[in-house]
Amino acid sequence: MMMKNCMDIDECERNPLLCHGGTCLNTEGSFECECPAGYVLSNDASVCEDMNECQLSDNLCRNGQCVNMPGTYQCSCNTGYQATPDRQGCVDIDECTIMNGGCETHCTNSEGSYECSCSEGYALMPDLRTCSDIDECEETPEVCDGGQCTNIPGEYRCLCFDGFMASMDMRTCIGKRRILQNSSFYFWLTHVITLFCFLWDFLCQKLYLCNRSLSIPVCPDVNEYIDECEIGAHNCDIHSACINVPGSFKCRCRDGWVGDGIKCVDYDECASEDHSCHLNADCVNTPGSHRCTCKEGFNGDGFSCSDMDECADNVNLCENGQCLNAPGGYRCECEMGFTPTEDSKACKGATVLQL
Repeated sequence: MMMKNCMDIDECERNPLLCHGGTCLNTEGSFECECPAGYVLSNDASVCEDMNECQLSDNLCRNGQCVNMPGTYQCSCNTGYQATPDRQGCVDIDECTIMNGGCETHCTNSEGSYECSCSEGYALMPDLRTCSDIDECEETPEVCDGGQCTNIPGEYRCLCFDGFMASMDMRTCIGKRRILQNSSFYFWLTHVITLFCFLWDFLCQKLYLCNRSLSIPVCPDVNEYIDECEIGAHNCDIHSACINVPGSFKCRCRDGWVGDGIKCVDYDECASEDHSCHLNADCVNTPGSHRCTCKEGFNGDGFSCSDMDECADNVNLCENGQCLNAPGGYRCECEMGFTPTEDSKACKGATVLQL
């Protein structure tokens, strides 16, 4: 009697199409399919099929839309958000770090958005980006009670009438500091003292008619006690600081301005390269100062700029090709049958020549 031996059949070797999309593992009398991450075994356990993660969970891609891809998924983010490096999440874009959000003055970032605001004395225009000076004199004609209102960029000044003096900020007119100065007695007293001092100076200093020991200043300079800066009796530029000195005053231009103090002009830090903007940022001169904004393709506050990964931020770039990030931009490496555009930022079908 002849003995028959049974040998295992290696289904994986016999049929290479088994476990398509995965790895076929031969077992005693059968086989198994091992699927990679992102794939699941079909009902007949013969092939590995793509798992649609977007249908399995509603919590994926918050602040964006889930896009299923072979073996994985990616997020297409809503406006105001950008994809994470693994493209499986969306994070807020700080628009204020990119060209100051387009705001002329102040930019405030918020979740998925931002808003522009203006400095005191300015109003936001209908475009919600630019600022316009508020004419306080026109809006409130009586703002300088006891004086004349003069509008200047961002604020106003009061030029006070006789009998009034300007406040420290020159925004109001108030009565004289001393009650005595409001009386007719003070008026005549100051004139008498002035005449006496003139005669004393003439007799003692010029004609030497008095004892030399007496020929000393007995009349203090009244100007020494007048603070021209406080009462607004100066001609300093609005962009300069008034400094009171005995008997007079000095004008000095503020930081960001140059001149003699009587006239101050903006100091262009950008043109003189006297700034600390990043190499990949543009310097934008502003009145009395400057701001730094990162160039296109870079993120940051202008003083520090890092490359923006456009490929990670937009998964739809370079259709029919592969998106390759580059400093400050990107380029497309196109598939066979497609050629890059002139700027290498898209792929177009190759032109077929008719023979």
